[in-house]
Amino acid sequence: MFNPYKLTELKTGVYQFTTDFSVVYSVYFGDGQNYFYDYPEFAGEVLTFGFDRLSSHDQNYFDIKVRYTIIHLIIQYLETHQDKILFFVCDSADSKGTGRMRIFQHWYRQLQVADLEKHDETIDTGDMLIHCSIILHSNNNMRNHILSSFRHLSHSTAQKLKSY
Repeated sequence: MFNPYKLTELKTGVYQFTTDFSVVYSVYFGDGQNYFYDYPEFAGEVLTFGFDRLSSHDQNYFDIKVRYTIIHLIIQYLETHQDKILFFVCDSADSKGTGRMRIFQHWYRQLQVADLEKHDETIDTGDMLIHCSIILHSNNNMRNHILSSFRHLSHSTAQKLKSY
């Protein structure tokens, strides 16, 4: 396995790293409780998760260490904060949401961390499919309730995702 890039925490929940090709990435955790406001018993533990490429080199390099760096941060975070739930949406604005979901499924299969679980849902809003996932620690005390709630996302949550 490759060593991850060195992460710098810019502020709480926001990290940055620079690749060997001088590409800068931001990885962030944000407040995700509004997506699950119908479930106040755990909504405060929901974080959104995402990452962006902030700068780019002239050529498009495949850099496997980017994957390992992001995975390493997720593992480290959820092992330290077992009560937290990571929620993320595969952006569909450019019609590439399904491809993004496949990539993240591939990443998760390679992860092979016994204590972390990834669950996927697809919400049909009528005019688009929205792919979303949660990652949680298997020791989360509310695991079963969280999974049931995730599978039955409310109409209001689906509308929030539609505007994502």
